[in-house]
Amino acid sequence: MKHLHFIILFLLTPLIFFGQTQNLTTQQIDIKNTNIEWVGKKVTGSHNGIIQIQDGFIETNREGEILKGAFTINMNSITCTDLTGSKKNYFEEHLKNEDFFNTKEYPQAFFVIKKCTKDIMEGELTIKNITKNVSFSYQKINKSTYTATIIIDRTLFDIHYKSKSIFPIKYADNFIYDDFTITLNPISFK
Repeated sequence: MKHLHFIILFLLTPLIFFGQTQNLTTQQIDIKNTNIEWVGKKVTGSHNGIIQIQDGFIETNREGEILKGAFTINMNSITCTDLTGSKKNYFEEHLKNEDFFNTKEYPQAFFVIKKCTKDIMEGELTIKNITKNVSFSYQKINKSTYTATIIIDRTLFDIHYKSKSIFPIKYADNFIYDDFTITLNPISFK
């Protein structure tokens, strides 16, 4: 009798796994319909702009729940939208140099989804080859579109330029806040 149970289990195992994989859907990032905005604040104001995802995907189950995903961000695509002309060019180059993201050495950032509930996403964010756990709330607009606001402490990724928490005396009255905001407005898949 034990042998019969083993044979039945052996024969059903491929059907169980095949059935599970049939219920999974992989969606690739829709770059044309994805908009990622950033905002950085300082004592005297703020700057904002956009950045592009280079590629990415999510995998969902039959109920539409996100099971996993991964994204590559093109750090050289970072632009500032509140400035124009030479000020814009200077600021964008400053964001790309060693004071901030050092895109010559680290042209990409990465995010890997580790866990996802219906409204909270957890994962690993890698910037400048430094990986940290992040968690944020998100909203599902439809089966292929989501929005989210993510607050990131730049000092965790070795971005210390004019940080009051790193240099409290030197930048006491002229500092840039450590937190910057990324808004997925929206992120879309196809």
